[in-house]
Amino acid sequence: MASEERFRGINVVDAGKLSAYWGEHVARYVFASQYIENKNILDIACGTGYGLGFLKNKSKLVIGVDIDIKAVREAKKECNEKVSVLTGDALKLPFADERFDLITSFETLEHLHERRLFLSELNRVLKQNGILILSTPNANYTKPLNGKPLNPFHVFEYKPEELRVELENHFVMQRFLGQTLGEEFAIPPFYDAQTRLSKNFVTQTKLFCWKVVNKLPVSSRESLSQMIWQKPFYPTENDYRFTPEIVETAPVLIAVCQKK
Repeated sequence: MASEERFRGINVVDAGKLSAYWGEHVARYVFASQYIENKNILDIACGTGYGLGFLKNKSKLVIGVDIDIKAVREAKKECNEKVSVLTGDALKLPFADERFDLITSFETLEHLHERRLFLSELNRVLKQNGILILSTPNANYTKPLNGKPLNPFHVFEYKPEELRVELENHFVMQRFLGQTLGEEFAIPPFYDAQTRLSKNFVTQTKLFCWKVVNKLPVSSRESLSQMIWQKPFYPTENDYRFTPEIVETAPVLIAVCQKK
């Protein structure tokens, strides 16, 4: 299968801050920021580069790699003396062994057929005792049908124990967490999550009101949200939580691994 097909659909995040997807995706880079100080970092499948700005603040060097030429062109806007962006295949990285102190791989693994080869390649370019921070959907939450993900761009989605076993073939697991929206957001911004809400009258009334506000022009929607809730209508990167207690049920799994 062509590399373009392996990665098709991976750059679907609308990096605009008024997008419902912004907070969920950028939250992972905010989480990773605690590991980046004075590090040489590889952000694999960097997409349009929306995370590079978070990684470059305290790091020594950041290199973003993506196979989508259009995405790379957009990501290059983040380039400076500390940030570079390359077009490349994650299964055959153009780097020497043990090149990076830290690798971030967010929402990539589930798009690949050659997942073991991908993890082996990340292991190769990671320095001894280097850190990999990886995220992928939780199959306990997404519930693939007969092993086939409902998302047409996903090849395979892992249950927590399956992901642990896969990663421990190459790395030592340091932290295993679930990512979820904070409880202060009664109504999540995603349709799938909304269908899982309680059917009680109070919750469904809140959902109805949310849908009404969501259809307003952006300026009106945001003004109303600030007036009522004193925050943006969609969750921001600071509204997501990463905790080990919810690994079995969280929408997204986060693994922090060290090279053996």
